Amino acid sequence: MSLLGMTADSTQPWLDEVRRARRGDSSAFAALVRGLQRPVFGLCLRLLRSEAEATEVAQETFLRAYQHLERFDETRPFDLWVLTIARNLCLDILRRRQKVQTEDVEPHAPTLASHEPTSEELAMANQQRRSLEDAMATLSDDDREVLALYYVQKRTTKEIAVIMGVAPGTIMARLFRAREKLRTRMTQAEQGAA
Repeated sequence: MSLLGMTADSTQPWLDEVRRARRGDSSAFAALVRGLQRPVFGLCLRLLRSEAEATEVAQETFLRAYQHLERFDETRPFDLWVLTIARNLCLDILRRRQKVQTEDVEPHAPTLASHEPTSEELAMANQQRRSLEDAMATLSDDDREVLALYYVQKRTTKEIAVIMGVAPGTIMARLFRAREKLRTRMTQAEQGAA
Protein backbone atom coordinates (compact mmCIF):
# COMPACT_ATOMS: atom_id res chain seq x y z
CA MET A 1 0.00 0.00 0.00
CA SER A 2 1.34 3.43 -0.89
CA LEU A 3 1.87 6.18 1.63
CA LEU A 4 -0.85 8.18 -0.12
CA GLY A 5 -3.26 5.27 0.22
CA MET A 6 -2.47 4.92 3.93
CA THR A 7 -3.04 8.62 4.47
CA ALA A 8 -6.32 8.61 2.59
CA ASP A 9 -7.58 5.56 4.52
CA SER A 10 -6.62 6.98 7.92
CA THR A 11 -8.15 10.40 7.29
CA GLN A 12 -11.20 9.14 5.41
CA PRO A 13 -13.63 7.34 7.70
CA TRP A 14 -15.99 6.84 4.72
CA LEU A 15 -13.49 5.57 2.19
CA ASP A 16 -14.34 1.87 2.61
CA GLU A 17 -18.06 2.60 2.18
CA VAL A 18 -17.36 4.78 -0.87
CA ARG A 19 -15.39 2.01 -2.51
CA ARG A 20 -18.07 -0.58 -1.72
CA ALA A 21 -20.80 1.76 -2.99
CA ARG A 22 -18.85 2.22 -6.23
CA ARG A 23 -18.96 -1.55 -6.65
CA GLY A 24 -22.76 -1.47 -6.32
CA ASP A 25 -23.22 -2.16 -2.58
CA SER A 26 -26.40 -0.23 -1.78
CA SER A 27 -26.02 -0.82 1.98
CA ALA A 28 -22.64 0.93 1.86
CA PHE A 29 -24.18 4.00 0.24
CA ALA A 30 -27.02 3.89 2.79
CA ALA A 31 -24.38 3.97 5.54
CA LEU A 32 -22.80 7.04 3.90
CA VAL A 33 -26.18 8.77 3.84
CA ARG A 34 -26.88 7.91 7.49
CA GLY A 35 -23.49 9.28 8.51
CA LEU A 36 -23.90 12.57 6.67
CA GLN A 37 -27.62 13.30 6.64
CA ARG A 38 -27.61 15.50 9.75
CA PRO A 39 -24.76 17.80 8.67
CA VAL A 40 -26.13 18.03 5.11
CA PHE A 41 -29.67 18.81 6.30
CA GLY A 42 -28.32 21.25 8.89
CA LEU A 43 -26.35 23.19 6.30
CA CYS A 44 -29.31 23.28 3.92
CA LEU A 45 -31.65 24.43 6.70
CA ARG A 46 -29.30 27.22 7.75
CA LEU A 47 -28.90 28.47 4.20
CA LEU A 48 -32.46 28.07 2.95
CA ARG A 49 -34.35 28.64 6.22
CA SER A 50 -37.13 26.31 5.12
CA GLU A 51 -37.44 22.74 6.38
CA ALA A 52 -39.28 21.61 3.25
CA GLU A 53 -36.64 23.05 0.92
CA ALA A 54 -33.81 21.79 3.12
CA THR A 55 -35.25 18.27 3.05
CA GLU A 56 -35.64 18.38 -0.72
CA VAL A 57 -32.12 19.72 -1.29
CA ALA A 58 -30.60 17.18 1.14
CA GLN A 59 -32.27 14.37 -0.83
CA GLU A 60 -31.07 15.87 -4.12
CA THR A 61 -27.56 16.14 -2.65
CA PHE A 62 -27.38 12.43 -1.93
CA LEU A 63 -28.89 11.59 -5.31
CA ARG A 64 -26.21 13.64 -7.06
CA ALA A 65 -23.48 12.19 -4.86
CA TYR A 66 -24.64 8.70 -5.82
CA GLN A 67 -24.89 9.56 -9.51
CA HIS A 68 -21.39 11.09 -9.53
CA LEU A 69 -19.68 8.75 -7.07
CA GLU A 70 -17.14 7.78 -9.72
CA ARG A 71 -15.99 11.42 -9.89
CA PHE A 72 -15.16 11.57 -6.17
CA ASP A 73 -11.42 12.05 -5.59
CA GLU A 74 -10.43 9.62 -2.83
CA THR A 75 -7.58 11.86 -1.72
CA ARG A 76 -10.09 14.45 -0.50
CA PRO A 77 -12.54 14.19 2.43
CA PHE A 78 -15.83 12.61 1.35
CA ASP A 79 -17.92 14.64 3.81
CA LEU A 80 -16.56 17.92 2.40
CA TRP A 81 -17.35 16.75 -1.14
CA VAL A 82 -20.97 16.01 -0.18
CA LEU A 83 -21.31 19.30 1.76
CA THR A 84 -19.98 21.15 -1.29
CA ILE A 85 -22.70 19.54 -3.42
CA ALA A 86 -25.32 20.59 -0.85
CA ARG A 87 -23.96 24.13 -0.68
CA ASN A 88 -23.98 24.52 -4.45
CA LEU A 89 -27.57 23.29 -4.69
CA CYS A 90 -28.60 25.73 -1.95
CA LEU A 91 -26.82 28.61 -3.67
CA ASP A 92 -28.65 27.79 -6.90
CA ILE A 93 -31.97 28.14 -5.06
CA LEU A 94 -30.88 31.35 -3.32
CA ARG A 95 -29.81 32.86 -6.65
CA ARG A 96 -33.21 32.09 -8.13
CA ARG A 97 -35.06 33.76 -5.31
CA GLN A 98 -36.12 37.32 -5.98
CA LYS A 99 -36.64 38.10 -2.35
CA VAL A 100 -35.48 36.43 0.85
CA GLN A 101 -38.34 34.51 2.44
CA THR A 102 -39.35 35.62 5.91
CA GLU A 103 -40.62 32.23 7.02
CA ASP A 104 -39.51 31.41 10.56
CA VAL A 105 -37.81 28.12 11.16
CA GLU A 106 -38.31 26.60 14.58
CA PRO A 107 -34.87 26.05 16.06
CA HIS A 108 -33.96 22.56 17.17
CA ALA A 109 -33.55 22.35 20.91
CA PRO A 110 -30.11 21.25 22.03
CA THR A 111 -29.86 18.10 24.11
CA LEU A 112 -28.93 18.81 27.71
CA ALA A 113 -26.93 15.97 29.21
CA SER A 114 -26.55 17.02 32.83
CA HIS A 115 -30.09 17.57 34.17
CA GLU A 116 -33.67 18.33 33.30
CA PRO A 117 -34.02 22.09 32.81
CA THR A 118 -36.55 24.04 34.81
CA SER A 119 -39.34 25.83 32.99
CA GLU A 120 -37.52 29.12 33.65
CA GLU A 121 -34.30 27.76 32.12
CA LEU A 122 -36.27 26.49 29.14
CA ALA A 123 -37.92 29.87 28.66
CA MET A 124 -34.60 31.72 28.88
CA ALA A 125 -32.90 29.30 26.50
CA ASN A 126 -35.80 29.56 24.08
CA GLN A 127 -35.63 33.38 24.19
CA GLN A 128 -31.86 33.35 23.63
CA ARG A 129 -32.26 30.92 20.75
CA ARG A 130 -34.98 33.07 19.17
CA SER A 131 -32.86 36.19 19.60
CA LEU A 132 -29.93 34.44 17.95
CA GLU A 133 -32.12 33.12 15.11
CA ASP A 134 -33.65 36.59 14.61
CA ALA A 135 -30.20 38.17 14.49
CA MET A 136 -28.96 35.43 12.12
CA ALA A 137 -31.92 36.07 9.82
CA THR A 138 -30.75 39.66 9.32
CA LEU A 139 -27.33 38.54 8.07
CA SER A 140 -26.46 37.94 4.44
CA ASP A 141 -26.53 34.42 3.01
CA ASP A 142 -22.70 34.36 2.98
CA ASP A 143 -22.47 35.39 6.64
CA ARG A 144 -25.07 32.82 7.74
CA GLU A 145 -23.31 30.13 5.73
CA VAL A 146 -19.85 30.68 7.20
CA LEU A 147 -21.24 30.89 10.77
CA ALA A 148 -23.31 27.72 10.29
CA LEU A 149 -20.39 25.76 8.88
CA TYR A 150 -18.06 26.88 11.66
CA TYR A 151 -20.32 26.81 14.74
CA VAL A 152 -23.08 24.36 13.85
CA GLN A 153 -21.22 21.95 11.58
CA LYS A 154 -18.01 22.35 13.63
CA ARG A 155 -15.90 22.64 10.47
CA THR A 156 -12.40 24.09 10.46
CA THR A 157 -11.59 27.17 8.40
CA LYS A 158 -9.63 24.93 6.01
CA GLU A 159 -12.64 22.64 5.54
CA ILE A 160 -14.94 25.62 5.00
CA ALA A 161 -12.49 26.99 2.44
CA VAL A 162 -12.71 23.70 0.52
CA ILE A 163 -16.53 23.71 0.66
CA MET A 164 -16.80 27.35 -0.43
CA GLY A 165 -13.93 27.21 -2.91
CA VAL A 166 -11.92 30.09 -1.46
CA ALA A 167 -8.66 30.54 0.46
CA PRO A 168 -8.61 29.76 4.22
CA GLY A 169 -7.58 33.36 4.93
CA THR A 170 -10.73 34.57 3.19
CA ILE A 171 -12.79 32.32 5.45
CA MET A 172 -11.07 33.68 8.55
CA ALA A 173 -11.86 37.24 7.45
CA ARG A 174 -15.48 36.36 6.58
CA LEU A 175 -15.91 34.58 9.91
CA PHE A 176 -14.54 37.58 11.82
CA ARG A 177 -16.84 40.02 9.98
CA ALA A 178 -19.88 37.75 10.36
CA ARG A 179 -19.28 37.39 14.12
CA GLU A 180 -18.96 41.14 14.48
CA LYS A 181 -22.20 41.74 12.56
CA LEU A 182 -23.99 39.13 14.65
CA ARG A 183 -22.64 40.58 17.90
CA THR A 184 -23.78 44.08 16.84
CA ARG A 185 -27.26 42.87 15.91
CA MET A 186 -27.61 40.92 19.18
CA THR A 187 -26.53 43.98 21.17
CA GLN A 188 -29.02 46.17 19.29
CA ALA A 189 -31.80 43.67 19.95
CA GLU A 190 -30.96 43.52 23.68
CA GLN A 191 -30.92 47.31 23.95
CA GLY A 192 -34.20 47.55 22.05
CA ALA A 193 -35.84 45.04 24.42
CA ALA A 194 -34.66 46.91 27.52
